[in-house]
Amino acid sequence: MKKIGIIGAGASGLYAALNLANESTDITLLEKNDSIGKKLLMTGNGRCNITNAMFYDEFLDNIVRNKKFMFSSFSMHDNYSTMDFYQSHGIELFTEENGRVFPKSQRSSDIVKFFEKELMEKNIKLISEARVVDIKKDKIFKVSTEDRTYEFEYLIIATGALSYPNTGSSGDGYIFAKNFGHKIDKTYPSLVPIFFKDKDLDHIKALNLDNVKISAKTNEGVFSQHGSVLISKNFLTGPAILSLSSFIVDKKVFEVSIDLVEKNFYDLDLELIEIFDKNPNKDISNILKGLLAQALIKPILSRARIRDDKKTGQITKEERLTIIENIKDFSLYFDKFGGYNTATITRGGICVKEINPKTMESKLVPNLYFIGEVLDVDGLTGGFNLQIAFTTGFAAAKAIKEKI
Repeated sequence: MKKIGIIGAGASGLYAALNLANESTDITLLEKNDSIGKKLLMTGNGRCNITNAMFYDEFLDNIVRNKKFMFSSFSMHDNYSTMDFYQSHGIELFTEENGRVFPKSQRSSDIVKFFEKELMEKNIKLISEARVVDIKKDKIFKVSTEDRTYEFEYLIIATGALSYPNTGSSGDGYIFAKNFGHKIDKTYPSLVPIFFKDKDLDHIKALNLDNVKISAKTNEGVFSQHGSVLISKNFLTGPAILSLSSFIVDKKVFEVSIDLVEKNFYDLDLELIEIFDKNPNKDISNILKGLLAQALIKPILSRARIRDDKKTGQITKEERLTIIENIKDFSLYFDKFGGYNTATITRGGICVKEINPKTMESKLVPNLYFIGEVLDVDGLTGGFNLQIAFTTGFAAAKAIKEKI
């Protein structure tokens, strides 16, 4: 039997282990935490957004960084293959309107329990609280933890990256890769909240806006996303913000702005004219309640330099146009991105030019494989990053089985 080591019992490492297990393999999973799937438990806000049901081309368009690297492996094992894998093991799935796929139970813990059960049934050795401190290779790999040294003929590094460090992600895989001569592309926290400097939203605790357009002005142009945004007193988050951050986290950002109403400028102007004409004696702040979230009315009027109690019949054309400008371009001065403790994934990592895209094997070191978030590949929020973990894990497992 061939001895195979996997460092890291997260999504990619677990998936690789299960797809590797057969009568010819002796698999050992080394996990630094006291249990498996720490980050997996957090995905989809604890519901486990396993993948996305978008079809091939549309799915790949949601991989932001190094999409072409994924072509070969995704062609072998795509999102529908992953869904088949789970369903064939008795896990019922359901798909939301946006394509996000979850276990029917909507509990991440059920997916972790599934992996725990499968590891036992397939006789895969799980060594928890085993922090790897050194890896050497002569003819075989010698992997040293704080307690002992293990010997493997094949080695898969599935350590994750730097996001959510409380789950054990500390960049160990980058150190191992560097020691084998691999280049590490600059890393950034990605899929993160965006903090702003403005102080006129201090009264807001949590305001959710649906179907808005969020834009960011950067040194490389303007980037935009549509969707849900959550506003707090000094930061923005929510699906549209997280996706936007993926495009701009490595750029210089000047400001972000929210288009608060879907109507175009001209149509919105006509609507306000009509409302104002019908309600000339009402306060402008009361009239805007039918159009905007109440928490945003005061800052919009303040920015337009209009009193809250000014009657709509007294609003000038210039003031009306200024209100519309603030509604269509509610701008916020950029402060910073959230750090790794708030990052869903890490941008950057092991340079994929040095990795075989079909097998995930190192081009520098035979029988050494890198999978999951440790690679410089990432996608938008919505199940795409977990799918990258599953696809790369499967590719490495398949390649090793074909070798042995």
